[in-house]
Amino acid sequence: MIASTLRETRSTTISIRAFAFAFAGLAGILYIGAPLCAAESAGTNAVVKDTPVIQFETNFFDFGKLTAAGAVSGSFNFKNAGDAVLKVDPPVPSCGCTDAKVNPAALQPGESGEITYTIKLDRAMQGTQKHIKVHSNDPKTPYVQLTMQLDYTPLYELNPKMLRIALAPGKDQTTGSFLVTRTDGKPLDIERLIPSQKWISAAFDPSSESNAASACVNVTVHRPPNPTSIIAANVQLWASNHQMAPMQTLMLTGEIQRELTAVPPRVYWAIPDLGNSKTNYPAATLTRTVQLKSVLGNPFAVKSATTDIKGMSVVIAPKDSGKTCDLILKFDDIPRTFTKGNVTVETSLASVPKMEVPVMVTVPNFK
Repeated sequence: MIASTLRETRSTTISIRAFAFAFAGLAGILYIGAPLCAAESAGTNAVVKDTPVIQFETNFFDFGKLTAAGAVSGSFNFKNAGDAVLKVDPPVPSCGCTDAKVNPAALQPGESGEITYTIKLDRAMQGTQKHIKVHSNDPKTPYVQLTMQLDYTPLYELNPKMLRIALAPGKDQTTGSFLVTRTDGKPLDIERLIPSQKWISAAFDPSSESNAASACVNVTVHRPPNPTSIIAANVQLWASNHQMAPMQTLMLTGEIQRELTAVPPRVYWAIPDLGNSKTNYPAATLTRTVQLKSVLGNPFAVKSATTDIKGMSVVIAPKDSGKTCDLILKFDDIPRTFTKGNVTVETSLASVPKMEVPVMVTVPNFK
């Protein structure tokens, strides 16, 4: 009986001690675990802390149906929803018809800014989307794409959109035409036609009616005083009630052909690598010929021929009763460096008093 009581007491004591030990262990675990949870919480806050966040009200705008000229403008508003300074780089439009700016470029937490843009309609494609890419120091969203939807019909249509024209040798001028039409059916209201070059003129055809919705425009290219050979110009159409920008722009391209031509028109001269000694180079490798020829078959004289390329000489050799002339380009020694320049020719022709032949020379890679 006494032994049984002692066994029960001993068992109870062991159970109490085991329970106490278990409780102490659990308490220790809880004690150790509490600081770990705090550390994890602190770590989560560290990720969020000191982070800029760019937040746009919207990244899409639909202009709907447009029948307009000139340009359209708008803006996208945004704010810094983070807790560090937001820095925004200059926005990058998807095409050259769009200009975009950011204001301001740096925002404190809670501050607002905007991306303003202008789309030049005379350079935009019809019924299309335009995009602006915005880069910032927001680590989560470093790039945002803004989209503008355009269902656009030009107020003025040109036919053709690009006028190709050529001025023949011996001619002082030539004329081409295009048709301009106002798409809403109202009178044209075009007040001025402004060419980009002084040697180009533009005017409405005399048969055009002043209150009509369409009219023919004649563009005349006069032979310029300088030896220009490529036409790359435009004619702007300006309205009386719209002075900020032209209503439409006609592109003009073509060629001004001269009485005197050069064959080849430019020289690409690659000198082979035959060693450092000039004796290894045949005469043909250090000599080139450019032929000048009268397109109209008239005799002419070359008064002088010079070059700005060091080490090169130019010899004039008239042929065919003065209707053609060879220019012999020659290096007396192996050129050592890549170079480019011109051969400048003065002639007796009033239509071509001076002309230039571009020359580019590549050389061996001597060590």
